[in-house]
Amino acid sequence: MKISTFSLNAAMAGIAAALLLGPAAVAQAPAAAAPATLPPLSNAPAKIATIQWEAALLSTKDGKAAQGELEKKLGPKGQELQKRQDDLKGLQDQLARGGTTMSDTKKTELQRQIDSGTRSLQRDSQDFQDEEQAEERKVYVELSDKMQPIVKKFAIDNGYTLLLNISDQNSNVLWAADGVDITAAVIDAYDKTAPAAPAAPKTAAPKPPATIGAKPPASTPPAAPKPQPAK
Repeated sequence: MKISTFSLNAAMAGIAAALLLGPAAVAQAPAAAAPATLPPLSNAPAKIATIQWEAALLSTKDGKAAQGELEKKLGPKGQELQKRQDDLKGLQDQLARGGTTMSDTKKTELQRQIDSGTRSLQRDSQDFQDEEQAEERKVYVELSDKMQPIVKKFAIDNGYTLLLNISDQNSNVLWAADGVDITAAVIDAYDKTAPAAPAAPKTAAPKPPATIGAKPPASTPPAAPKPQPAK
């Protein structure tokens, strides 16, 4: 459809009139709803604190109890994987010691056992690590959900305006005075509000052995027997 010269000129005239009228035209238009009034900014100085979030979670009574439960659940499997790695190292040492005296048939059999055992250990170790990480994430989320309202209340009650988590190594906080870290205070506040949890063992769950391409670590030698008194 072709636009007529009359219609185009009329439109341009309307735009020009609006520009010339400026404030007067705006004044005649219906008033828009006034935006909600923002609360006034406080003139009080900022009060900033830091917290080591992960350390706070794991150092609470609930955190220690959760770590104890993980150890009970995953510890035996980690110990079994470590024993299998120690057994593999024993076979490797046996093959190395018998390099010149062992028959080719025996060498081939030992190497087959080592290769098969290594592949199996790598698969099972990866499965163990995946399970361990999934369990740790679950514990972390559960503890975080409990901790967040307590931290918020603690910050409000003590007048903090900003709380920085310095657990992450990639944190942008380059330096902070010791006095601004509230980790210990938050742990105490959490434990006072949370129900009592059973004490957990101090030792952590055994980690799985190193996998793909890594040489098995040397096993820890047994403690030497105490000498008997001479008769």
